[in-house]
Amino acid sequence: MSRTTTTGTAPQTGKAPNSPAQNQSTVPQEKVASRAYQKWLQGGCKHGCDQQHWYEAEQEIRSEMARAAGQKR
Repeated sequence: MSRTTTTGTAPQTGKAPNSPAQNQSTVPQEKVASRAYQKWLQGGCKHGCDQQHWYEAEQEIRSEMARAAGQKR
């Protein structure tokens, strides 16, 4: 017998993926989801913090990408 679990969905921003309102660099959603999940695990798997975890993960990855782009120049 197979068991299926769900991890939830990403928060919706209501903006198109390539809208000008977003930062110039696109953050890979898979990386954000993975980082947010790790934050959820580290936080004791408490429910109700998904948007905060997602936001923090996205900001961290944006910073890392900007730092890496700066080092290449």
